[in-house]
Amino acid sequence: MSVLVLRHGESTANVEGVIVSSPGARALTEVGLSRRGREQATEAGRRAREAGLDAGTIVLSSDFARAAETAAVFAAELGARGARIDARLRERDFGPFDEGPASAYDGIWAADAAGRSGEHGVEPVASVARRVGAVLAEADALAADGRSVVLVAHGDVLQIALALGEGRDPHEHREVPHLGNAELRELGPARPVPADASARA
Repeated sequence: MSVLVLRHGESTANVEGVIVSSPGARALTEVGLSRRGREQATEAGRRAREAGLDAGTIVLSSDFARAAETAAVFAAELGARGARIDARLRERDFGPFDEGPASAYDGIWAADAAGRSGEHGVEPVASVARRVGAVLAEADALAADGRSVVLVAHGDVLQIALALGEGRDPHEHREVPHLGNAELRELGPARPVPADASARA
C-alpha cells in the first residue's frame, strides 16, 4: 500500500505566530491544537476514510503535542488503533529562533537553499533528512504488508520527507508545494537520503 504524510492541524503556536521547536514542556505538552486545528484533523480523517483508508491504517506520529493530538483525532476517525509515537518525527530544532516570530522561517529556508543549512544553531537539513529517512524505511516495510502508513509531523520535517520522496536534494524542500495544516499527501516513490546530504552543512 502507500505511505502518506499528514501535517498537524492548526496549533496554538500557529495562531500566535511563534516557533515552538525545542523538545521541552511547551512543545511536548502545552502547545496543542486550536479549535480550528481539531476540526481540521477531524476533516482530514473523514476525507481519508472516504478515500479508502481504514482501521488497518498505521499512524506514526511525532511526540510533540500538536502532532500527537492530530494523530489521535485522525486515527479515531479511521477507527484505527492509536498512533505509534516516534520522536524522530519531531519538529526540526530551530535553535535560537525557538519561541521567536515565525517570520524567521524565511531566512532559514533561504539559507537552506543557498547551501548554508545549519546556520546560527538551527538543525541542519541533512540531520532531519537522516532521521526522517530512517522512519521512511521502516514505514515502507510496514506498507509492504499491504497496509497504508501515515506519518503525522511538522512543516519542515514533512517538506524534507516529500523532497526525498521526489528524489530531490532535501535542501530543496521549499521547492516542493507547501503542505498546509492537516493536509494529507501521498509520498513519492524515491526514498534514499543522498549520500552527500551531510556535505551541505
